[in-house]
Amino acid sequence: MEQVMKHYGNAILAVIVLLALGAIIVAALSSDGYVAAEFKNALTGFFEKMNVLP
Repeated sequence: MEQVMKHYGNAILAVIVLLALGAIIVAALSSDGYVAAEFKNALTGFFEKMNVLP
């Protein structure tokens, strides 16, 4: 077990941090709160502006 943690410890930690960050983002966007509305507005505005480009 010690050798596994020594060899893969940083990768395991990185995966745990990314999963936690993803869970926080999904939780923030799943509700119809301020964060979800602003994220939706940002995406909508971005794609509307990209469609205007020639």
